[in-house]
Amino acid sequence: MARKLKRKEIKRDQFITLIDRAMAWTGQNWKTASIVLGCAVALGLAYWGLTLLAASRGGAAARALGEAVATFAAPVGGSAAAGEGPSFATNAERLDAAEKAFRRVASRYRFTAPARTARLYLARIAEERGDVDGAIRLLSELADRRSDNPVVGLATLDLLRLRLARGEGKQLVKELEGMVSGKDQRLPRDLALFQLARVWEREGNMEEAIRLYRKLTEDFPESPYKFEAQQRLSAAS
Repeated sequence: MARKLKRKEIKRDQFITLIDRAMAWTGQNWKTASIVLGCAVALGLAYWGLTLLAASRGGAAARALGEAVATFAAPVGGSAAAGEGPSFATNAERLDAAEKAFRRVASRYRFTAPARTARLYLARIAEERGDVDGAIRLLSELADRRSDNPVVGLATLDLLRLRLARGEGKQLVKELEGMVSGKDQRLPRDLALFQLARVWEREGNMEEAIRLYRKLTEDFPESPYKFEAQQRLSAAS
């Protein structure tokens, strides 16, 4: 017991000595201490301000994206009820207004999640206008990030669909195999496996497609794509 008390006393004395030295140094070097304290306060205020600015900017970006999405989804012709949001006389007017709104989000709020989503919609607008090359270019810019970000995943799916429609199925095999292995995280492994099976099915290689559908049902029993894979297996048998 005496030893424990002695240790506590030693630690207390050391702490008091440290405080005394710090106070003495501050008294002798008050200018330096003031500068250090001022810098620490300034850094703290700067961090706090940047945090508030980022939060405010993120909220503004989300609101702007919501307005752009509402414009993109607006009815055309006389199907909109009065006062229930935007409506347009023609589809071309709708697409023009939506494109302008999404471009504003993408340029004003760069490097934010709403900006990435806006670029995804810009690709879909290009596709709706028949500009498949432009849509593929925009989607490729998003998909090249090769992360598990949801927007990247959606862009990857759209890109796969467009490239498959252009007859580039065999060129997609290597990319999808990387996603199936987990090395490329743009798509969940079960979804990538399902997409790869569909590619081989479209290419006419039913043997490989069946093998992959079966692998999906066995390796990913909880996958939401299992039921459709089973249906395709039944149709092929």
